[in-house]
Amino acid sequence: MKFSLKDNLHTHPIDVVENLADDFHWSADRVAEDEINIHIVGEWCKYNLTVHWNPNIDGLHMGIAFDFKPSKDRVIELQKLIMLINEQLWLGHFEYWENSDILMFRYGTLLAEGQGFTDIQCHTIINHSVETCEQYYAAFQFTLWANKTADQALMACLLDITGSA
Repeated sequence: MKFSLKDNLHTHPIDVVENLADDFHWSADRVAEDEINIHIVGEWCKYNLTVHWNPNIDGLHMGIAFDFKPSKDRVIELQKLIMLINEQLWLGHFEYWENSDILMFRYGTLLAEGQGFTDIQCHTIINHSVETCEQYYAAFQFTLWANKTADQALMACLLDITGSA
């Protein structure tokens, strides 16, 4: 994927995200000055990415909500899977909000004291977040709909298969 580099060290972070979405022809909706929603088509599904800027703490938050509605009898296994996956991650984490029935990936970063937010940083964070969701999507499906244990689902997604049949 190619995008245009811009000198945006002093550009509003959500403007940077919006410019990147435009470069990749992603459907984007600027909800407010400090928030944008983007739809990115992945290999497994369409991801709904929300990016919010909090100027009070110079913090940028990205969240990707999954369209999973786990049955009540699979929630405990889902929570075990999330714990096992999060142990593998360096950046970002998965959460399940039981009250709202939302499974999501979250990533936050600080841009303290006017540090600025560049196209490359933005692309790297979004790319990392979507790739992480893609890597573990099948594990969530195995756990929620194939009745696999968290360990079984994670192992199936971490196997690195080479060659072809």
